[in-house]
Amino acid sequence: MNLTKLRYVVAVDRHNAITAAARVLNVTQSAVTKAVADVEKELGAALYERHARGVTATAAGREFIDRASRILADMDQLVADMDAGRASREQVLRIGVSSSSLEGLMSRAIWALVGAHPEVRVQMRGAPFETAVQLFRQGDLDALVGPARPLMAEAGVRCDPLPPLMAQFYVRRGHPLVGRGISAQDVAAYPMIVPETTGPYADPIQHVMQQVDGDPARRLHIMEDFTMAAGVIERSEAIGVVVDSYARSRQFRSRFEVLDFGVQAPLPMAVAFRSSGRQSRALGWFRKAVQDFPPT
Repeated sequence: MNLTKLRYVVAVDRHNAITAAARVLNVTQSAVTKAVADVEKELGAALYERHARGVTATAAGREFIDRASRILADMDQLVADMDAGRASREQVLRIGVSSSSLEGLMSRAIWALVGAHPEVRVQMRGAPFETAVQLFRQGDLDALVGPARPLMAEAGVRCDPLPPLMAQFYVRRGHPLVGRGISAQDVAAYPMIVPETTGPYADPIQHVMQQVDGDPARRLHIMEDFTMAAGVIERSEAIGVVVDSYARSRQFRSRFEVLDFGVQAPLPMAVAFRSSGRQSRALGWFRKAVQDFPPT
């Protein structure tokens, strides 16, 4: 006995005829007749009395049909509740950004997303690259914005390419290194503040740290929060790392200066999402928003 047969039996009772039930169910009359016969055989009792104008439930049939109706109603409600829960979950979009210092570059995309789709609830999380990838692998993130090459190497992942980013070293206004050509050795002579030692900033950091005697990690401050790092740099001779597009802004130039030092080639970026399963509407909307307003 299965739910389909129960539906056929209940439909016959509601319409008082096998022919009418078959028409409403959009199945053949023989399919309904067989379903009723199968259920009667399994129960060992007749469900209906047949007569010229149709059928009526027997006493045993009435008890069974009423209970079957309740079971079907409960199942229909369960499916409706699951659909409603799925729609609610689709409204929550968990986005990872690596590294954390790039979160500010996502502002325009998030403004566009929430402005066009106010029902979406965004949960943004910045993290070092390895941490962000692990969160993505275990299903705690729906999308991850970060360096394209390592993301594309992940199994079961699709990537939308984004414009590349370029990192620059920056210092406070009036810093001793401002206004002259400098080398990696010059940069290595000062404390450095970085958001992480992997991800978008790995190459320039490693290039400079190779010039340091002893343990290079002892020369680094690691601060994921850009505002905190900028505050320290503004008050000291430390050197920080900033994305080139933000370094050109008037707000940044009013407080800091970019060093005349080639840091690295442009770094390809991407937004990664799982290739398997059904893509939520919210994820589709985010993918469009980040293409329209990329983190540059």
